[in-house]
Amino acid sequence: MAFLAALSSDTGVPLFSRTKGDLPQLPFPVIGALNSVHLFATQHSATLASTLSEDAKVVWRVYHDKIMLILVAGEEGSTDIHFQNMMDFMFNAMVSVTGLDSLVDSKNSERLKRDARLSFSLIDTLLFGTELLGPLTYAVDICATSETSLLEPVLNEFAEAAETQFACVLIMGRVAAATQGWWDLAPYDSVILSILCSHHPQSSCQDIPVYLPDASPNTPHRLLSLKVIEGFTVALLCEAQPTLEDVRDQLLPSIWSGHMDMVHRCLRSSARNLPPHVPLEPSLLGFILINDEKHRCLSSYVLGLGVEQSNVADSLSHTQRRLTLTSFYKSTIGPMFPHPLHVEGSDTDLRGTIPHQPVETYLCAEEYKCYALHFNFHQLFALFSADTPTYSLRSLSYTTLDTLISHPLINI
Repeated sequence: MAFLAALSSDTGVPLFSRTKGDLPQLPFPVIGALNSVHLFATQHSATLASTLSEDAKVVWRVYHDKIMLILVAGEEGSTDIHFQNMMDFMFNAMVSVTGLDSLVDSKNSERLKRDARLSFSLIDTLLFGTELLGPLTYAVDICATSETSLLEPVLNEFAEAAETQFACVLIMGRVAAATQGWWDLAPYDSVILSILCSHHPQSSCQDIPVYLPDASPNTPHRLLSLKVIEGFTVALLCEAQPTLEDVRDQLLPSIWSGHMDMVHRCLRSSARNLPPHVPLEPSLLGFILINDEKHRCLSSYVLGLGVEQSNVADSLSHTQRRLTLTSFYKSTIGPMFPHPLHVEGSDTDLRGTIPHQPVETYLCAEEYKCYALHFNFHQLFALFSADTPTYSLRSLSYTTLDTLISHPLINI
């Protein structure tokens, strides 16, 4: 459960509030009191980042001395850095819809409220959570498929015909192939674009004005997303041309219609999110692999990831595996492993009390075992069946990492 409030930091005027779960709206006097506490600290040269109550955490974040976000959340194992990262994504979601200048330079509170409403659905997606891990890991979700080498030339041809350097293929919301321009986008930009492309699943095509929070916060672009078939989307960042009709009626069928067999093969492998015949351990139930340097994230939670089907009775569903791994990630990143946006002195930062940088950790529970390792610029979070010998977790995890990062069809 969580509650988010946005205020004008200079006047204290509430702009909007959003809730997750069965929570009542916080009364205005409570929101005003939370704002006053932060203001009091600021006036006395203190920084108030967060505080704890009996059953919740309160986190404050101020952007450009204009917009304040206050997040009240139940304890979910997340440290300050995860809450701050989520709030940063929420603010950048507002920027992506309205532009930075419209948010920070507006003198009219009512107009600011109207502008902020445009980003409600995107903020709710971030607040309620999504299958995509990008808002949590600060890395764009990718899809690993055996068709990548065939997708890339078709996509490049499509981008060249549309006269843009920014194009990608999304399979179930994950980037399967992209032009170099798209790969070079900052994490805030690429993650928010991935969410926007899958934001309206009922639409077969979209033409959305969008600001890039990092690359272009004040100049809008056009985000064109078009479904080739359900689950397979092509996205472009364009200027005034070409029109959506030209792309939908001419470019899309002329370039992609001859490759529908390849499109269907990509979709068949999307559930596993791995190319076929990747030799992984049968006891591996799922993993999250992150490249800190390229800001890419690969994840899979499907039973029988290895060559042979595990004979071990498994009681963890797909959703439970995802939640288990994300919970393990939250408890590890920040306290032990560095977050890309790490703030020195954040709560439960154990690294300040340990004379070395932790690079491995593990967790044993009744239904599963987890192992995390940080090697160079890769971080792997692996979920194993409960009967996997604890002494073998380390070697199995390093073998898994080596298999994944050395595979020619996995671009991470």
